[in-house]
Amino acid sequence: MALSAPGCGGDDPSGDPFPFDGGRTDGGGPGGDGICLLNNCDTDRECADCTGDRTVCNQKEHRCIACGAAAGGKGCKSGQQCTKYGDCVPNGVKCDEDANGVPTGTCRTTADCAACGPKFRVCDTATSKCVGCLPNVDQTNCQSTDVCKGNACVPACPNDCKVDGDCDQCGVPGKEAHACNNHICSQCSPTKPCANGDACDFVHGVCKKQCGTGARGAEKLCTVDGNCAGCQGTTKCKLPVNGGEGTCVAPVNGCSDIGKSVVVLPEPFSRFTNTCSNDNDCANVSADVNVGKIVRDVTGIGGIKDANVSYAMHACASVEVLDKSCGVCVPCKQDTDCQDIDVVKLAGDAFGPLGSVGAAILLDKAFGPNDRKIHMYCENVAGDYGACLPCPSILSRCGKGGGDPLPTDGPCHDECTEGASMGLNCGACVAEVCAKDSYCCLKEWDLQCKRDVDLYCTRKTCSPDTCEFREAKWYCFDDRAKGGYRCEGNGALQVAEGRQCAAGTFCRREDNAAPKSPAILCTSANEPGCDAQNIGKPKCFPTP
Repeated sequence: MALSAPGCGGDDPSGDPFPFDGGRTDGGGPGGDGICLLNNCDTDRECADCTGDRTVCNQKEHRCIACGAAAGGKGCKSGQQCTKYGDCVPNGVKCDEDANGVPTGTCRTTADCAACGPKFRVCDTATSKCVGCLPNVDQTNCQSTDVCKGNACVPACPNDCKVDGDCDQCGVPGKEAHACNNHICSQCSPTKPCANGDACDFVHGVCKKQCGTGARGAEKLCTVDGNCAGCQGTTKCKLPVNGGEGTCVAPVNGCSDIGKSVVVLPEPFSRFTNTCSNDNDCANVSADVNVGKIVRDVTGIGGIKDANVSYAMHACASVEVLDKSCGVCVPCKQDTDCQDIDVVKLAGDAFGPLGSVGAAILLDKAFGPNDRKIHMYCENVAGDYGACLPCPSILSRCGKGGGDPLPTDGPCHDECTEGASMGLNCGACVAEVCAKDSYCCLKEWDLQCKRDVDLYCTRKTCSPDTCEFREAKWYCFDDRAKGGYRCEGNGALQVAEGRQCAAGTFCRREDNAAPKSPAILCTSANEPGCDAQNIGKPKCFPTP
């Protein structure tokens, strides 16, 4: 059986020096299982079948390479030279670049781009420029979860979308997440309403049936039974004896009827109706959730098998029936009650034996370079309770931290490292992040929290030398001896222009202690470190 993974290679009519046999597959040679996670490897095994002798995984960059120090000192064959990016190319092939690694030369075929950086290895013959990809032609260097837009590889479901159009290719038919809500690809947003009259939950970006009149937030208020038609199980309007608005309740008289004649929770939680007086009564209650089906449905990858996990229902909630309130164990009352599902722990069932070719390929196809988790949130069902459901894009966290107070004495680690949730005692950057995204101090410091560092922290960055979350200004490189670079703003991530400083001089920031502070610029040609060609560009100082 031959398995394939997008983003690992392809025959290119424009002259790719590293063609893969059989099109965009992992098979580097004829027959058998092959694997080449060209841009998302963790081990050398995942580079075993890459062409161009790229059989070593540069674990720092997660790229398969052929030569150089990161490849253990491997050299190239006779007639080839090793590029600074770790590729063996024919002698004489070069790639002129600016200070930001953007090619400045021209190309006629993709072979002319072989010595360029990983983001510029395809020749756009229409412009004679080396680019990242060509839509529907060559996406060899894209991640399996990328799409090709503007001749650049970008995530189909970006974690930091700016407008709905950024998400227009996120999801599969029936599971689309084409709206940008709170910077996350979602089902709906303030600018992209739900279809069929459904209501948009703007907290999580999901569409749901209208339950109640919609008045005064999440309360299931009603005046007639018809107001409750969209509710899960609580389809009867219970009116107060003295008139006024009522509440949508379950249309049964006794607690024992919950889960039998009426279902108050969506699948797969509907069959579990343990009664309770407090949360302690629910400590051992759980439901089986088919994780394999969730990933299969949202990715459209048929090779993923069923795999169940016991999912906690540890919250005791009050469920209203016609004549009383019933204590029932439910999955959640707020987002922090919902645990993200670590798919790696179930990979053996869903994807095949861990370490196998099949498992590695399927995990790459489903998750790409993202953390291999299904992110969950608490969807309110009725009253103060809800069900833990997958976020619209399982690759991105949509749940919020909830109303719990932020800890002041949590464990601390580097803000650019994923790990345990942190406390306000861990510094100003942690406080700035958690003020906007309390999840990072209440549950875990995950990939989104790392991105929040660049979004919210004034004196810390996890992505130096980029334009992510930067305004349209000039900035200094992290190594200020390299000079500075210009960002165009408006969400553009590509560095627009660079300015190199002469040897022994440095770019300096307006606030030298803030890595995202703009660079000090030349205002005239007569200033030290400036000339007529660099007015309006970073000034080069004798000291950093």
